[in-house]
Amino acid sequence: MMSRSKTRIQAYRAYALALATFAILTLILTWPLVRHVGDAIPGDSFDGWQNLWNLWWVKVALLEQHASPYFTNLLYHPTGVSLWFQTLNIFNGLTFLPVQLAGGVFWAYNAVVVFSFVIAGFGAYLLSLDVLNRLGARRPLRMHVAALVAGLIFTFSPFHFAHLLGHMQVFSFEFIPFFVLYLLKSLTIAPHTRRANRFGPSRYSLMAALFLILSALCDWYFALYLGFFAGLYVFWLVIRQRIRWAHVVQLLWMFGVTLLVVSPLLIPMVRESLRYDFMKPPPGQIVSLSGDMTGFLIPSGLHSLWGDWAAGLRAPLNASPSENTLYLGLVTAVLILGALRRWQKQVGFWLLALLTFAIFALGPELHIYGKNTGIPLPYALILKLPFVEIARTVARYDLLVMLAAGVLASAGLYAWLDRASTHRQTWALGILIASLILLDFTPAPYPISPPDTPDFYRTLAADPRGGAVMNLPMDWDRPGYLLYQTTHQKPLTAAYITRTDPRTLPGRVPVINRFRHLQEDINRVDDVAMWAPTIFEFMDIQWVVLDRYKMPPGPTRDYTEALARAIFVNQSPAYQDERLTVFETTPPTTRLPFVEIGWDFGPLQPGPMRTVEQTATIILHAPHPGTYMVTITPAETNRIPWQLEDHSGRIYLRAEDGGPRTLVANLAQTTTSWTIRAMAPGLQIQRIQLSEKDIATSSLFKTSANLQQP
Repeated sequence: MMSRSKTRIQAYRAYALALATFAILTLILTWPLVRHVGDAIPGDSFDGWQNLWNLWWVKVALLEQHASPYFTNLLYHPTGVSLWFQTLNIFNGLTFLPVQLAGGVFWAYNAVVVFSFVIAGFGAYLLSLDVLNRLGARRPLRMHVAALVAGLIFTFSPFHFAHLLGHMQVFSFEFIPFFVLYLLKSLTIAPHTRRANRFGPSRYSLMAALFLILSALCDWYFALYLGFFAGLYVFWLVIRQRIRWAHVVQLLWMFGVTLLVVSPLLIPMVRESLRYDFMKPPPGQIVSLSGDMTGFLIPSGLHSLWGDWAAGLRAPLNASPSENTLYLGLVTAVLILGALRRWQKQVGFWLLALLTFAIFALGPELHIYGKNTGIPLPYALILKLPFVEIARTVARYDLLVMLAAGVLASAGLYAWLDRASTHRQTWALGILIASLILLDFTPAPYPISPPDTPDFYRTLAADPRGGAVMNLPMDWDRPGYLLYQTTHQKPLTAAYITRTDPRTLPGRVPVINRFRHLQEDINRVDDVAMWAPTIFEFMDIQWVVLDRYKMPPGPTRDYTEALARAIFVNQSPAYQDERLTVFETTPPTTRLPFVEIGWDFGPLQPGPMRTVEQTATIILHAPHPGTYMVTITPAETNRIPWQLEDHSGRIYLRAEDGGPRTLVANLAQTTTSWTIRAMAPGLQIQRIQLSEKDIATSSLFKTSANLQQP
């Protein structure tokens, strides 16, 4: 008993030493973050602000609004927007809420950073200990030293630091090695397993389910990756003829419990993905966000010593540096070769995992040093599975490559350590190898991003008035606006979200959509200064903020500032400095009618034109009863006669309150106008169905539309 107790104490001491090692190295390798935990975040001042906002929003939703964090009324005001496909990483928002309440959102963000690095390393260390034990290693000191190196490779990999630039949902992969550890344990049948319990879950399968759930709550990508990992391990058991029914039972418990727990979040996502397709990446994006085969060989551009040289080498690679950094490591590769030499048969699965997920990370087509060869890869078949294409950034499979590499490297290092005759030699060789790995990977000093929040937003926070802030420029969404909202706490007209939702209003409402597209849309109005007060009131916009730091000199600034001058032609700014010009909106003296373009129209094209596929919606906003005329003009290229109809062969216009219909006869001429009689103020919704004889229903129609009151 004393011997077992002593062994347990020694193990706990080793665990404590491992945790301390990962904590100290995290603070060193992320330097100078430790000096700025309360006033900056690591990264490149882009996606990091979105994830900082995510933490802040979870606090606001739960503690202030007492509402679900998966819908926000603070973005895309006044309609709000769904966050089911946002990179919300709800685990971090909930777990580090006490840190946020005690020290602020920057403390919470950086606590997530430290936690993810330390626990990811510790998890890989524990996994490696288990694998070494399965390989037959029996010398505790050498096992622990080798396992520490596995943790270093996994958690301090260039991949991890590349996503520390701002992808909190990705760098929070600390639970992945724990899932793998308990997956392996749950699929190992002990000789003493009781037959009476053969249909029940083992504690290992329940632990695997727990860590799969936690991984999914950090990033849904992880659930997909780990599902593939489990499938690969089952495949390995099958080809080795080691599969048993008990394995199937444990897998059913593992994934069944996981699905049961996450179903309240997963079901709405599935329902929304079946109804809409905005969360699916556009054609070609998955290919462009795939890894490059040479990326495994080129060091990170963040490296402390040769980062500039490596960045130059990496320049031709596709995707951004955070996505194309897949570097395996020179020392890691040498250690893997050592493992294959000593444990060739025993480590076969880990070699298979490394190669499989490396191929997955390359995506559906092979890229070699920035060139798409067009050679199809196995992931092209994976993309045919339901919902898989939503996970657009396939290069992130590299995290499983680094996990397998760490395990293999630890086996190789143990084989080398086995030659050491003393503890001192073991420590010396282990420290030397660890130092070489860290030298190969180190990014210190790591870039940090202090907030650049203008003082105006602190003044705005004290303003008791309601209404939204419309930040300009708005041609694409800048994450910095989310950072500023955590200070002023007013709603935003438009905002940076993970998947652009076409149901939001800025791209569909006149005047506002000109800021969005930097051109006129099909529902253009003749005088923006005349219509703007009505639109601003409809959108509940109180402040219009032009930020010159967000729009360097060029077409975006020229168009945006010219449009703002046209709108506020006789109005002085409410605030102005070298960076910002702020206008406050005024209520309209007369509310004017306008047309809102339905989200089911196609993208805006030069002309202006939009495509229509089968049906599209036009919404008339009528401020008072009256007669209005809407005109739809087919594009010049569309000479085929067409008509507007519903199931009865006629067009109907219906007031939203269910009032009487106004009948309009069938139309089939080139330019079509029709009269709408608004029976009451509000929305008059017209569902348009375009059809052609002998033409497939998927034909595209280019149309233009405007509104006038006769």
